[in-house]
Amino acid sequence: MNSVAIADRTINVPFHGASLYVVTHDGEVYTPMRPIIDGMGLTYQGQVEKLKSRFAKGVREIMIPTKGGSQSMTCLALRKLNGWLQTISPNKVKPEIRDKVIQYQEECDDVLYQYWTKGEVSNPRKKDHQSTATQLTPLRQTAERLITTGMGRIYPDIWKLVHKQFEVKHIHQLTPTQIGEAIEYLNELEGEYLGKANRQMSLPISYPMSYFNQYSHITELNDHALSAPWRYPAGNLVPNGDNPNPLGKMLGDLRKMGYEVEAALFQLLSLQHHLEVVRQKISVIERTIR
Repeated sequence: MNSVAIADRTINVPFHGASLYVVTHDGEVYTPMRPIIDGMGLTYQGQVEKLKSRFAKGVREIMIPTKGGSQSMTCLALRKLNGWLQTISPNKVKPEIRDKVIQYQEECDDVLYQYWTKGEVSNPRKKDHQSTATQLTPLRQTAERLITTGMGRIYPDIWKLVHKQFEVKHIHQLTPTQIGEAIEYLNELEGEYLGKANRQMSLPISYPMSYFNQYSHITELNDHALSAPWRYPAGNLVPNGDNPNPLGKMLGDLRKMGYEVEAALFQLLSLQHHLEVVRQKISVIERTIR
């Protein structure tokens, strides 16, 4: 961090309308982070602290010439820029800058790396960028909707599904026609997800107190025993095919529906086991006293 270099060249990168400096220092290419962080709408100080703690070896303070004179700016090695971008979760930023964050992440991968390091910026969309940011907006909005409807819990990286489906590395490599196809593809995934969710919700899971009516033949299970949890007979909590076990049955129903309930079932069985051990010890003590 004590090394100071002087910017030896600048290029005008048509990336979100920003003019970015490129600095070469000890054979390494750097770029100032202020315009990128501000352009994304992120808090500058918080991101700089992250850069210095997680990407310390790639951070340098470099003198950059400006209209008001040279200024020392925090710069990051260009090869680490994409790694930093991936530390920013679009789901954890303000909704109004979420699209901007996703756009930077999509367009900043190896495509911009090549342009920034080689200075080939005359037509950056000639090959790798087949669709403009405006054309991609409906696709981004579709992905956002899917995340908010709950699909993000099943497909945490929806973009990877699109990349695989259309054999591209970035969504900006999609043609305008493919953008419409990608939207239809995501809509189909959403339909499958919602259909499955609706089928699950349609299965009734209800265990009111009337559940115990079917066990009225058990002598101890009367209105008094069911009037409060502390009055419930401890013997009925022991695993036994003749005893009520609404909690175990409910967990079984949930497992049939596809939910993972192993942890809850494990704890229930553990509680039942330890209760039985304690009851056996108490029984031995009572026989000894007699």
